[in-house]
Amino acid sequence: MPSQTSLNTARLHDPVSHALTPHVLIVGGGLAGTAVALRLLRDSSAPLLISIVESRAQVGPGVAYSTESAAHLVNGLAPFFSLYEDDPDHFSRWLAEHAKAFGWAVPVGSSTDSSMPPRQLYGRYIEATLQEAQQSARPGVTLTHVRGRVIDLAPQGGHFLIELDDQRTLRADLVVLATGVFARRADRLPFKVDPQVLASPRYVSDLYSAAAWQGVSHDETVVLLGSGLSALDSLISAEQAGFTGRYLALSRRGQRLQPRRALPPWPDFLHWQPTTLSLRDVLRQVRLQRRLIAQQGEDWQRLVPTLRQSVAPLWAAASLRDRRRFVNRVRVYWDVALHRTAPEALAWQERVQQQGRYQHLGATVEGVRLGGDGRLLVSWRDRASGEQHALQADRLVNCLGFEYDWTQIDDPLIQNLLRKRLVLPDPLGFGIQAQRSDCGVLGADAQPQPGLYAIGHPLRGLFWESNSIPEQVPQAGLVARGILRSLSAQALASELDHDRAAVPQSVTAVWAPKRAELLRA
Repeated sequence: MPSQTSLNTARLHDPVSHALTPHVLIVGGGLAGTAVALRLLRDSSAPLLISIVESRAQVGPGVAYSTESAAHLVNGLAPFFSLYEDDPDHFSRWLAEHAKAFGWAVPVGSSTDSSMPPRQLYGRYIEATLQEAQQSARPGVTLTHVRGRVIDLAPQGGHFLIELDDQRTLRADLVVLATGVFARRADRLPFKVDPQVLASPRYVSDLYSAAAWQGVSHDETVVLLGSGLSALDSLISAEQAGFTGRYLALSRRGQRLQPRRALPPWPDFLHWQPTTLSLRDVLRQVRLQRRLIAQQGEDWQRLVPTLRQSVAPLWAAASLRDRRRFVNRVRVYWDVALHRTAPEALAWQERVQQQGRYQHLGATVEGVRLGGDGRLLVSWRDRASGEQHALQADRLVNCLGFEYDWTQIDDPLIQNLLRKRLVLPDPLGFGIQAQRSDCGVLGADAQPQPGLYAIGHPLRGLFWESNSIPEQVPQAGLVARGILRSLSAQALASELDHDRAAVPQSVTAVWAPKRAELLRA
C-alpha cells in the first residue's frame, strides 16, 4: 500500500478514475524528484495529483542527505542550496530560523550565507520544505508517496501504464524520470575483482550503509579506491566508528581534494561564438586568466563560479569531438576544481595525515582477490614509476563513482525503456538525451516522447553539470513549467473537443489545426 508517512494521502489514478484529475508520476524520491514535486505543488493552479514512487521510507533526502553523521557536510555555501531558484535565500532563512532546534549553530567567524551545514540538516530542510509546500498547495493539488520501485512503463492511448516491483500497476498522464545514480556492475569496474570479494563484508560498495563500518575499530588497514568527496566521507565514517589504523588512498590521477573558500567570482572573461567554439580556445582563455589571477595574488578559486555559469551553454554548443576530448583530458581537473569540500570536513583527513596514518598514492588498481585469511589482496601499479605492488586490506572502500551509461545499467526500468526505444542514450555514455527547453525525453528516433520528462543525473550528457543542486533545482523549474504548459494545452483542447459537437461540421477544418497547435505547444 502507498506510504502515508509525512505526506498527504491522495487517490492514485487507475483506469476508472483517470479522467477526474490529471496525474503526474515521479520516478524517484531523492532531491531531484522532490524538487519537481515542490514546484508542481507551488505552481499548480488547477487540481493535480502528484505521485512519487520511491522505495525508501522517506521522500526527499535520498542517500546523500540521509547520513546520520553530523560531520558529513554539504560541499557548498548555503545560498547555493535553496530548493527554489527564484528564492535563493530560502535555505539561509530556514537555517536562521530552525537550525538551532536541530542542534546546529553557525561556526564562529562565519555567517549563515558563508556556512556549510551538515548534510543531515539539509535533509531536514528538504522534508520541512516539502511538508510546507503540501500545506500551502491550492485545493485539489495533492502528493502521495508510493512505496516501491518502478520496473516498467508503457505509453497507452495518451497516458502511461506504470508497473511496480510488487506487481501493482498505476496509470498517469505524465511521468518524470528522477532515477538518480546507479552503482557500477562488477564487470565495469576498472580492475579485476573476484566474485568472492564482492560477497565479503570487507568490500564496501555502499559507504552509507549501516553495515559498512561495523567492526572497523579492529581493522589495521583501510584502502580507499579514490580520493574525492566519497573517500573523505568514508574516512570520517571510519574515524567516528573507532578506526585507529592507517588509510591508503589509491587514485589513478593522484588528485587531491581542495577546501572550498567563500570568495566573490572572478569577472566574466570568456568570449566565444557557437559557430567557431573550440575546446582549445576555451582552455587558452582559462589559462590566460589563471596566470593573471596568480600575478595579482588572487585566489584561483574565484575562477570556478565564473566558469560554472558558462558550462551549460558551452556544452550545448560544443561538438561531439570536443565533448569527448573534454571527458578524456580535462574532466578530472574540472571535477577537482568544482567539487571542493568544506574546510571543517577536510580537517578530518588533515588530522589523520598529521598522525602519520594517511597515505595518498597515484596508482592504478589492477585487481582485488580474497586471501586465505579472509583479508583482501590488492594489486596496483605506481603511476609515476610503473612498478607493480601488492598489499593486504582489512577493508576496501570503492569510492570510484557511479554508472552513467544507461546501456550498462542492470536496473529493469532502464532496460525496458531502452528495449522499447522510449529513450535515446547519450553518445558519450552520460544518461539519455532530452530537450533543453523542458527536459522532455527524446525517444530512439530522436523525437520527443509526449508526456515523458527527466531530471538530474540522467541528463548529464545534455547539461554536463547535472549532478548538483545548483543545476537540478533550475531543471526542476524547467520540468514543472513544461508539465503545466502541457496540462493547460490538454485542458483547452478537451474544451474544444467538448464544444465541437455544438458547432456545425463546416467549421471542423478550422478547429482541427487549432487543436493540434495547442497540443504541440
